[in-house]
Amino acid sequence: MNHSLILIVEDDASMRFVLDECLKREEYRTLQAADGEEAVELFAKHNPDLMLLDLKIPRISGMEVLRNCRAQNPEALFIVLTGHATIHTAVEAMKEGAYDFISKPFELETLLKTINEAVKQGSIIKENRAAREQPRENHDGICRSFTSPVFIRVNKMVEGVAASEYTVLIEGESGTGKSLVAEEIHHQSQRRDGPFVKVDCASLHPNLVESELFGFEKGAFTGALSSRSGKLERAHGGTLFFDEISTLDLKGQASLLSVIQNKEFERIGGSRPHTLDIRIVAASNQNLKQMVKDKQFRHDLYYRINVFSIYMPPLRERQDDIIPLAYFLIRKFSGRDDIELTPQAALKLKSYEWPGNIRELENAIKYALILIRGTRFIDGDHLPLELKQGYWAFREKNLGLREILEATEKSIIEQTLLENDLNVDKSARALKMPRRTLYYRMNKLNIDLV
Repeated sequence: MNHSLILIVEDDASMRFVLDECLKREEYRTLQAADGEEAVELFAKHNPDLMLLDLKIPRISGMEVLRNCRAQNPEALFIVLTGHATIHTAVEAMKEGAYDFISKPFELETLLKTINEAVKQGSIIKENRAAREQPRENHDGICRSFTSPVFIRVNKMVEGVAASEYTVLIEGESGTGKSLVAEEIHHQSQRRDGPFVKVDCASLHPNLVESELFGFEKGAFTGALSSRSGKLERAHGGTLFFDEISTLDLKGQASLLSVIQNKEFERIGGSRPHTLDIRIVAASNQNLKQMVKDKQFRHDLYYRINVFSIYMPPLRERQDDIIPLAYFLIRKFSGRDDIELTPQAALKLKSYEWPGNIRELENAIKYALILIRGTRFIDGDHLPLELKQGYWAFREKNLGLREILEATEKSIIEQTLLENDLNVDKSARALKMPRRTLYYRMNKLNIDLV
């Protein structure tokens, strides 16, 4: 059911009837006005989502209605209906803030397409305003939204499981915020004053798993010049987070299972058992249940860590989360509460599929905050989404091959700099090019670090 309310302002009764019936078939709610005075009154009383406005109406002209209603609500949407003789006036109406104009006679299909696009933009404008006005929350935790079903569900699950000592498995694609959820579980638990220790399983060499987890005594192996505590020992009294646990090899899985079962361990080369008091949280971007079926992950370890599970859906399945998340990230990275997204920026964020999920959105927000240089508004042009929108985004700008290549290269370099906190040395290594070459390309492409 489309709950949007459309005010039809048309002095021709038969045309009003046709438009009303057509919109009701599309499940829009409607109001009708036969003249400008009635239109202004209905607008003030009902605040419709969109007005279909004929410019040639009695009592008050269409242009005056537009100016009057725009003054009441600057975010209101207007589609102007005009005859060929009044095209110039319609262009003036666009300058006054009308969304679009349709010339009479028109195809109903064309009108409906324009209306649907306008209503979509209107809903994003309202969503942007609601997210902007949402109460400020602590930047250190996960994003909180009082409107997003996913955030409400995740927040309730985090609050519920944090009070327990259950082992938690967080699943979802890369970049969906699994590590933030793990940290929030720790911060809301009774272990909040203890350490939160992260084990990045993806970066662990199979031969180093045991030394990283258990630690070692001096002389335990060649190169062990002193004793060293492992991640298990350092997490004592707190939470141990295994990020991307699916990448742990079978030997490492067996070692971890033994620790979970016995709640004690010994350092490599040592003989004294260490008792463990830890809570385990794990995350995976792979389907562990399928990996168990494929014998790539131990079934006994899977059932040990999957006592309570939280699924983080990808951002493309969480359209209602994009704008609240964007404001959360703006406040987190800028330290300011006054920065706003323009409707064009909000529309651009909502129209993108975000294959890199929240991590990609983070980079886009960092990019935009650099470009606005201390001002208050993030516009569509501040968002670095052209590269990932592909060929057609460049063709719409009528760019040649050289310009497309330069724009692509510039976007890649800027993204890499952002991902490496503007560190040129790290960025050069990530791009597999000499530091001097990167500086040369940055100068050539007018990329400024300031």
